[in-house]
Amino acid sequence: MKKPRKKIAASAMPAVLLLAGASFLSSCEKDILTGQPEWLGNSIYERLQDEGNYSVTLRLIEDLGQKDVLSQTGSKTLFVADDNAYNTFFGNNTWGVTKYEDLTTAQKKLLLNSAMINNAYLVELLSRTNGNMDGKCMRRETAVSVYDSVGRIYPDEMPNTTFWQKHKGKTKGIVLLRDNSAKPMIHFLPAYMQLNKITDGDLQILTNGVSSSTADAWVNGKKIIERDIVCKNGYIHKVDGVMTSADNMAEIIGSDPRMSQFSLMLNRFCAPFYDETATADYARLYNSTDSVFVLRYFSGDQTTDPDGNVVDSELLFDPGWNRYLYSSDNEDAMKSDAGAILVPTNEALDDYWNNAGRVLQDMYKSWENVPLNVLSKLVNNNLVNSFSETVPSKFKNIVDNTTKVSLGIEPGNVVNCYMGCNGVVYLINKVFAPADYSSVSFPALVNEHLSMGVIYWAISKLDFEPYLNSMDSYYSFFIPTDNSMVTYIDPCSYGSSQQVMYQFYKDKDTKTVKAHRFTCNMNDTPIRPTGQLDDATDDQVKNRLTDLLDNLIVVGNVEDGHTYYKTKGGSMLKVANAGMEGTMTVSGGLQIQQNTGVLVDTIYNEQNGKSYIMRTSNSVPMSSPKSVYATLKDNPEYSTFFSLLNSSKLLVEKLSGKYTCADKNISLFDVYNYTVYAPTNESLAQLHDAGVLPLWSDYAELMPVLDDDGNIISDPWNFSDGDPKNYDRQLLREVQTYVSDRINDFLRYHIQDNSVMIGASPSDNVKYETFKINPSTKRFYSVTVTADDNSMRIVDQMGNTRNVVKAEGQYNNLCRDVWIDASKSADLIYNSSDAVVHSIDGALLYGAEQMTQWRDEVKSIIEKGKNKK
Repeated sequence: MKKPRKKIAASAMPAVLLLAGASFLSSCEKDILTGQPEWLGNSIYERLQDEGNYSVTLRLIEDLGQKDVLSQTGSKTLFVADDNAYNTFFGNNTWGVTKYEDLTTAQKKLLLNSAMINNAYLVELLSRTNGNMDGKCMRRETAVSVYDSVGRIYPDEMPNTTFWQKHKGKTKGIVLLRDNSAKPMIHFLPAYMQLNKITDGDLQILTNGVSSSTADAWVNGKKIIERDIVCKNGYIHKVDGVMTSADNMAEIIGSDPRMSQFSLMLNRFCAPFYDETATADYARLYNSTDSVFVLRYFSGDQTTDPDGNVVDSELLFDPGWNRYLYSSDNEDAMKSDAGAILVPTNEALDDYWNNAGRVLQDMYKSWENVPLNVLSKLVNNNLVNSFSETVPSKFKNIVDNTTKVSLGIEPGNVVNCYMGCNGVVYLINKVFAPADYSSVSFPALVNEHLSMGVIYWAISKLDFEPYLNSMDSYYSFFIPTDNSMVTYIDPCSYGSSQQVMYQFYKDKDTKTVKAHRFTCNMNDTPIRPTGQLDDATDDQVKNRLTDLLDNLIVVGNVEDGHTYYKTKGGSMLKVANAGMEGTMTVSGGLQIQQNTGVLVDTIYNEQNGKSYIMRTSNSVPMSSPKSVYATLKDNPEYSTFFSLLNSSKLLVEKLSGKYTCADKNISLFDVYNYTVYAPTNESLAQLHDAGVLPLWSDYAELMPVLDDDGNIISDPWNFSDGDPKNYDRQLLREVQTYVSDRINDFLRYHIQDNSVMIGASPSDNVKYETFKINPSTKRFYSVTVTADDNSMRIVDQMGNTRNVVKAEGQYNNLCRDVWIDASKSADLIYNSSDAVVHSIDGALLYGAEQMTQWRDEVKSIIEKGKNKK
């Protein structure tokens, strides 16, 4: 005799848990229900029989051979819909079935297995992960198998891409698994929503207005209306409608006509991959000789096409991956979160195409012609890694992929919502285009396959996209074509007798940039290779391209009427005929030295600045090939200042023991830009004649003259006090330190932070720090600079005004000190400093002590030293 059906109300749950005892609690923690006593009631199958209104579910159990399984002891959780719900289902469904007899075996398996879990769970425990974390779980595996429903795709259903062409001629199509992992169940339960701060308003949007209370429990889009019906082999939970296996996000998008355009975009990133294991399993299960393919979207670890070629572009994640994981590969990661996709309606995409996206339409004529590398920016901007962190109340967390600035999506933009097995699809009424589409790097993106493959690879792979996509700054970006990237002179070879030329190119097989290297002479016109060298290493390519890009970007407007503009890297660019396509030129330090310029053919106005395309040029603006040392050495107008600097400790040939340079670099410099003021030879001679500025020749004359036996022949400064035996070496060192410090301090005060030039951004009484420290304040002494397009003056700490000598070759001399890391197998730019050198009509002074007679000071030091004895 069957026991009468007994409903277990939610309020009775604690009693059930207490009666089950400690072993029951322990088993709950392991997500397994074991050792249930007979008093718990009939089996799941018997309970459904007792109910009397689950005939369809019972037929599914019987037809699929699950009667014995669900009648005996075990651990199962079954979500069931009653016969009334099935009557509604047969009256309206996407499968096209009107009665039970219309169901295929595959459809029967989906209806039963996707509603069954192979462990026993109370609703309360469904949100618990293996780590015993309440509220962490929103997805879990069901009894469904990947082989429960294996379909075919026919030629007219296949995407029109090269990846599918070989299968287009197969009239019977191919057997295709939409994914080779089983579809998990997705459920929104009170504990999960509470833990993840999902609000009633969120749930209302997620369920399209059906529910507005996070106290409700939802499984695969159906509401649990009766929970925790206890059976001896598990639990039954009743839902308010027929629960089918939830599609993945790609399938959801492909099934709604309102999302057809976005679906076509997604499908350009997919291909069928032959799966040997799936083929063998399918043959065993269905006695078939068909090859089985798996649909994969290019992303993550799938970066090659079915032929093994590296693809041009990939998606942020695979929207067809049923078990989508964001954070890790463990089971709990799959359970605790999912993805999300913002899908604009066809109407929204049409509106964008005809208005804000008109530049794409003008260039490509149709969405189908937009290259994958360009299209991926738009698609990926709508792929969201984490569902739980971006529910409607947290839409502000959905950010642009490169700028990380919020997209600005509002709950009101959501037209409809779909819950998938791997995430949630939001159908929205607006296109949220990526910053890439409106930034100064956009011309490089859209021309990558035509003529800018090298520079765009550098932008995207060397982390310049977030910088150039920022809408908070105004940029002037000079974009070279691939043609001009074959005459790049290696800065590491500047100052050497033999220069090295790089020829960058985009490798079609690896989709990366490489470079051939040649010897050359940069003074040749035009510059041509003179000898073959080993190809550049990957590190060298990235190193040189990073340096180049830094010096092609100006933060600001180069059309504001000046001549020189400072780049992101600190070097200066000279601009002529600004804003005039076809006549505008830009020159780096190398071009300025050679009196040439690089032609700007096309100018694009973008949202955050202007892009200047150097399309027909065979060269690229390059920084100065001369160091400060070389600049001073090669100009006779700087000869006295150079002799002071050259013998000082401020010029070095090595840095930290392992970094080298072509000649000598200023040791004071860091990765920044500077101004060096070189007083005229005449003004320095006057200071020397006045006895206030010692020269290194004076320093040398401090030394007593000794004969071969060490006897003093001459001692003009009287360090021996008349007796060779009393020659005081310590006192000599003290005097030498005083003289060298006086020279070095003088030099330090003539070098300031920031490059300031005539014709650059004006300075109006701006204070700049020098490298001379004030011993009383421990701060650097400053100079006050005023510069415009015609002149430049400097006021020192003593109130003296000095003017830049505006004569040819004596002002605006651009320099660059480059440190080379020679410790690696290939030379790399370790760091560099940019500077500009000016002649000034008088020396800069920081204190009255500089005007004392240095010889008198030396005599005083000697006298004091002797008196101490």
